[in-house]
Amino acid sequence: MAIANPTMHACAGADGLARLVRDVRSGRAKWAHPQQVRQSTDELARAAEAIAAAVGEMTAALAQLEQPGPQAQQANTALHQAVQGATTAAAQLRAARRFMH
Repeated sequence: MAIANPTMHACAGADGLARLVRDVRSGRAKWAHPQQVRQSTDELARAAEAIAAAVGEMTAALAQLEQPGPQAQQANTALHQAVQGATTAAAQLRAARRFMH
């Protein structure tokens, strides 16, 4: 069995989110009921959690592939901040969802 390229999964996820935004902005899709907003909030929290986990895995992989040095350290720091940002986004989405009726 061949090893899958994780970039394909990242691309599919990014394409799906870009399509969501494009369709909502163009009017081809809309949140017409509060239940749809609640469900989308849950799904986007799930996506943010997955982003945090994926970036964490990517950070570990990069640490094994990169040569040590200042650029590698800067990339590592930025990736760790991305994990924190995605984790915060997920927590904020979960908090927002708790306040929705």
